[in-house]
Amino acid sequence: MSSFAEWLAGQRARRVVFIAGFFPLPFLGILSAAAVVMAAYLQGPRGALIDCTLALLLVALLSTVSGTDPVLLVLSAASTWLVWVGLGSMAGRSQSLTLAVQFTVVLTLAAMLVFLLVSADPAAFWRTLLEEVYADLNEQGFVIAADIEDQARLMTGVVFAAVFGGLVLPLLFGIAWGCRVREQDFGSQLRSLQLGYVIGGLAAVAGVLSILQLETHGVLLVFGTAFALQGAAVLAWWAQRLQWPRLWWLGLCLVAIVPAALVLELTLLAAVGFVDNWYGLRRPAELN
Repeated sequence: MSSFAEWLAGQRARRVVFIAGFFPLPFLGILSAAAVVMAAYLQGPRGALIDCTLALLLVALLSTVSGTDPVLLVLSAASTWLVWVGLGSMAGRSQSLTLAVQFTVVLTLAAMLVFLLVSADPAAFWRTLLEEVYADLNEQGFVIAADIEDQARLMTGVVFAAVFGGLVLPLLFGIAWGCRVREQDFGSQLRSLQLGYVIGGLAAVAGVLSILQLETHGVLLVFGTAFALQGAAVLAWWAQRLQWPRLWWLGLCLVAIVPAALVLELTLLAAVGFVDNWYGLRRPAELN
């Protein structure tokens, strides 16, 4: 029996319907993006762009029938799918998950820099937005005590950390599906993931600036999210090395249900990932 990835990769028509159908759905849009990554990983940019063009036509048709604005939906789909095509093609040609994730970090940092340059006062922008959100919640009867000023200073980092997560999750799913079709070992690519000294150096500089109480606009949250992924890769490496039960990762998912535990978990993973980036915590020789 063929796998889901093989079924999806088998015919362009079903892939186009899958990409277009899941795109507008909340939370499930990640599946649409992952399918674009898989198509680019397997076919390269040309084949993936054909898939996306056909999917755009289907999105426009579905939005017209449903009465939503087709222009806005199509522009949103086109702009995001181009990113997935680029990332998936890079991973497919280089056969390197590490390179694709590194580029995703750089892309997120570049987008954050553009936002900071365009926005004259990012904190003021987020402060105004947060005040409107809390005012709406108060009108609905939800009274929330919050330090808007502190939140506004961190919001840029929070938003772009979420952007990185939104980019890297479909990337991981799409490459995993592509590896399944090509009968490649995705697990080995994930377990060897490393962000490298350049990104590690930038994170260290941001940490020093933060210690000196200089404005970093919360960029450490972006680096923390990225290094949490490397920390998870370290954990996966040791899980294979020590032959943990196959579903060990479910424990991480269950812990993440509790918000406070999720923050602690990500912090610990980020610390592990950052240390591994410089000193290497994946050393088979040490076990011999």
